[in-house]
Amino acid sequence: MSKENIKNILLSLFTILIGAFIGFNVWWTDSGARFLGLIAFFLIPIGSLFLSIALTKMMIPTHADISFSTLSDKHKYQILKNTVGAKKVKIINICYLSLFFIFCGATVFGLVISVNNHEKYQLMNYGVTQKVKIKALDYKGKGSPYAFFDFYLDGKKYSADLSQKDDKVGDSAVIIFSTHNTDIVEWAEDFDPNE
Repeated sequence: MSKENIKNILLSLFTILIGAFIGFNVWWTDSGARFLGLIAFFLIPIGSLFLSIALTKMMIPTHADISFSTLSDKHKYQILKNTVGAKKVKIINICYLSLFFIFCGATVFGLVISVNNHEKYQLMNYGVTQKVKIKALDYKGKGSPYAFFDFYLDGKKYSADLSQKDDKVGDSAVIIFSTHNTDIVEWAEDFDPNE
């Protein structure tokens, strides 16, 4: 295993971890930090792709160049196919694509599980219920409408929105939110600490 391949593996793992870290930290935000979520959305698959190619180089030894540019460029791909043979290229493709889907899927799955566990932990340990008044119902793109409301913590006003139940503007509802992260808000009736 070459030093360059080890460097590529470590760099790919670092890219995946940075993407997961950014995704975790902007999961609940509705502000400009949401743009960072898009960056994370691209970092995780890119890191997974390069990691799968680097590991494929280790698993299927060949003297030919197996890199992203080789696999994505039609001319270079044909040279690779002529050099190592169609059967070995097929094995290389299956290997790196399988690894890509495994790494990317596992990272996204782990991120979603971590976010759900963190949200549950926050609401169980720092959750406070509060009665709020629905001030508006509106759409945030396609899909169902959202109920917009304000809530207060230590005299400071926070605004949030949740998917609408059967509420109308002016109705009261009960929410639960974390005092340590006010971006974590749920309808109190939907929060089940035993789930």
